[in-house]
Amino acid sequence: MVKCAFENIRISGISCCVPEKEYCLLNEQNLYNGDKKRINRVINSSGFLKRRVSEKDVMTSDLCFQAAKNLFCNTQVKKEDIEAIIFISYTPDYLLPATSYILHKKLNLSKDCIALDVPQACSGFIIGLYQGAMLLTSGCNKVLICVGDSFSKFTDMFKDNTAQIFGDAGTAILLEKYNNNSKTFFNIETYSQDYDALICENSGFKHPPQKDDFYSDNSFIYDSKMDGKRIFNFTLEKVAPNILGLLNFSNIKKENIDKFVFHQANKFILENIAKKINIDSSLISTQTLRDYGNQCGASIPCTISNTLKNYVENQGGKFLLSGFGAGLSVASCIIDIGNIYCSELVNYRR
Repeated sequence: MVKCAFENIRISGISCCVPEKEYCLLNEQNLYNGDKKRINRVINSSGFLKRRVSEKDVMTSDLCFQAAKNLFCNTQVKKEDIEAIIFISYTPDYLLPATSYILHKKLNLSKDCIALDVPQACSGFIIGLYQGAMLLTSGCNKVLICVGDSFSKFTDMFKDNTAQIFGDAGTAILLEKYNNNSKTFFNIETYSQDYDALICENSGFKHPPQKDDFYSDNSFIYDSKMDGKRIFNFTLEKVAPNILGLLNFSNIKKENIDKFVFHQANKFILENIAKKINIDSSLISTQTLRDYGNQCGASIPCTISNTLKNYVENQGGKFLLSGFGAGLSVASCIIDIGNIYCSELVNYRR
């Protein structure tokens, strides 16, 4: 595990973008062969109802680009002051070059700027904050973190009723040095023995594309699979101890945490994590997963924008954030967020 603390850093802006196209589980004709009773049971237990899906020619980078443009338009930050851009996603534009370079060009950032990609999903936002904090500690002053995914592109997941829980989103977060006399704490753990619990086998060079790797509708066979049972057991066994370990390391009591924002995995999982760390489940919002689906790494900043915009703009406080999933991994942090720009979930426009 990685437990560490950084001083004098802060999130100074959050901007989120989602596709305009919306799907509702109640209207998904192919889901569970149209079994309405089963669909309603899934909605009631998981909390999922709606999701946003990008068009085929709209990439995660497009969503992050619009979020970043919105961030620059609504803050005093100048593009030339950005000294690093990090793109965190499992749905890049290309294998080569890194998508961060594409965003760097489209945003017209300075040549004196580090650009790097980090392939992460559900833990990605926290890991991005950790990476950004290290860059700030090593000499950078402002880091732009772009976190997003478009899991709707993995068409295989529609074959086994998995994709209907995932929603597409892109975000842009500004992390900067700031003399706020506060510490940001991290606890990051990796459980690679279950790396294949969520996997796309035809997504790299180990299994290069073949001519028969296409469905009859010409969509690519990514051979994407999610072992729901293993991931479910992982979240119930590992996430709460990680959070409690972070609280112990930081010497901060649960009662002194103002807001808990967790990856929007599903309602049942979040309620069980709340029970295991002994807080009331009402303290963990599931509104974003209900209205926008599981947004992978973007779900934490999107939840802040969707449910806590006014709070972080006008007041703020001490946040405990936790992401968990693909890898498998758990990443949690405690950070002060307040008196910053925070967008609503803005619809993508071409």
